[in-house]
Amino acid sequence: MPVNVLIAADMEGIAGIERSGECLPAYPSAYARGRRLMTDEILVAVEALRKGGVERIAVGDWHMVGTNVERERMPAGVEVRPIADLALTEAESSMAKANGGPLDAVVMIGHHASTPNPRAFCSHTFIWEMEVLLGGDSLSEVQVYAQALAAEGVPVLAVAGDRWMLEELGEEIASATVTGPDELLGAIATAFRASQVSREYRQLAKLLPAGHDSRTRALQRRLGSLIATPVMRSKERRWLAAAPRAID
Repeated sequence: MPVNVLIAADMEGIAGIERSGECLPAYPSAYARGRRLMTDEILVAVEALRKGGVERIAVGDWHMVGTNVERERMPAGVEVRPIADLALTEAESSMAKANGGPLDAVVMIGHHASTPNPRAFCSHTFIWEMEVLLGGDSLSEVQVYAQALAAEGVPVLAVAGDRWMLEELGEEIASATVTGPDELLGAIATAFRASQVSREYRQLAKLLPAGHDSRTRALQRRLGSLIATPVMRSKERRWLAAAPRAID
């Protein structure tokens, strides 16, 4: 049977990204470099998986609203799914559902440290002010996803990102474990939807739609970018001012 692997890609921990502006659309030239670096790293992962015999590969664009990966550079048959596709709004959240079908393993690249980390570049857990606790342990985004995947019996093949995130992983994910993926993901989704940043993300998602790269969708994104950029620049400056750790 074909093996189905998801490459779950964030942006702040991508190799070569050095400034917060490289992760934010409101800084077009810096962000263009960040997108290129993110796509480069994803392509390396795709090539390695294919050399290893993996037949079905999907890419999860899990940064902001999921319009970061340069989709035109993806090899044939590799689908890019935005973070909005994560099945967090269902009664029973599922990483396999988020992948659109069976999921045998996950490779995580470009990930970063958690909100409480005082030293890391762009450290946050889903949003700047949020912290996720499980059994008294503070979890990074990687640890949250690993917990949810473990609950579904899906292994993480590899994790890559900045050194602070790797330091946080330690020898075990947390002292407690979840019994089902929805136990943790559902709670996070509820908290995330209540935040001001989340509401602003959803507004931006309407202006910068993801999905398949048809001409119409590409035009939508170009027009949305023209409308959204001044607003985004203002919002992003406010987010960064509220999160001094984001500037390294």
